[in-house]
Amino acid sequence: MEKRYLVGLVLLVLMAALLIWGLPGASEQDSSADTATDTAGTRVSEPARPGLADTAGYDHYRQRASELGPMPTSLSGTSVDGGLQVSATGDLLINPAIRQVFDYFLTALGEESLEDIQARLAGYLSDQLPPQAARQAWALYEQYMALRDAMEQLPEHDGSVTAMRAAISQRHDMQQAYLGPEVADAFYGLDMTYDRYMIERQALLEDDDLSPAEREQQLANLEQNLPQGMQQMLHDTRAPVKLEQRTQALREQGASEAEIRALREQTFGAQAAERFEALEQQRQEWDQRYGAYRQQREQLINSGLSHTDQQVALARLQQQLFEENELARVQALDRIHAQTP
Repeated sequence: MEKRYLVGLVLLVLMAALLIWGLPGASEQDSSADTATDTAGTRVSEPARPGLADTAGYDHYRQRASELGPMPTSLSGTSVDGGLQVSATGDLLINPAIRQVFDYFLTALGEESLEDIQARLAGYLSDQLPPQAARQAWALYEQYMALRDAMEQLPEHDGSVTAMRAAISQRHDMQQAYLGPEVADAFYGLDMTYDRYMIERQALLEDDDLSPAEREQQLANLEQNLPQGMQQMLHDTRAPVKLEQRTQALREQGASEAEIRALREQTFGAQAAERFEALEQQRQEWDQRYGAYRQQREQLINSGLSHTDQQVALARLQQQLFEENELARVQALDRIHAQTP
């Protein structure tokens, strides 16, 4: 029962977050490269690793870009994440948006080849940036991909705090070596801050020498040392969980649906409250359908049919009761039930 509750709560939180803040989509960006002073970012006139600075590939892919067909399905109708900027002298200004642009195109891996993805990126850089900045961006892309390939070769750690600290230190050193300190900080600075926070948080949770009060205080101190934006992100991430806990407590105390609605409106606003109600109704309808399916499934399993006939009958039952896009969820829940004592 506890496992099923935890799985349901995680699914609820993820769906609630989507309802509150919306699906991740394209942000409206100015498609032109902004001309800015050097104070808007770090100016780059030479890539961090000259050995990777050969941009002959850029010319090849830029020419190939004109031969490409429509955007892959996952990117169709979206806009490129990130805003590229240049200095008054036409140099690329380093900021986190550059990595966002790279990752935007790389998300299509699997739908189309890396060759096509790189051609799209080269075409985009050529359209958005002056020639010098476009080549600088391409050089950074090559360094970024070399770093990704290198980090994929790193061995898995055992999950201990000591091993995680060593792993994050190793990744940080590699980022600095491949990209240089300024680019590495722009691309990975926030990721590194968050990873270190999570590791130190885990260390506090595992420290049996701390009393509950001491642990809570040190956890609070740890979070207060984070950048303000990251503190807000953590607060926003936890908000749906806290709301669900308060909602459950109110219902156990006999609160009316009007009181539940008032709590949701007070926490997230009227529109979000409506989405919570719609989500809750969908979840109830799903629970009813899945519950009915589980009863019929149990009858089939106890019917005396051979294993092969059971599997055929179960597959037919799933197709009768669920849509095609729901079958993976049904099968995942069946595996969870099978593992639950």
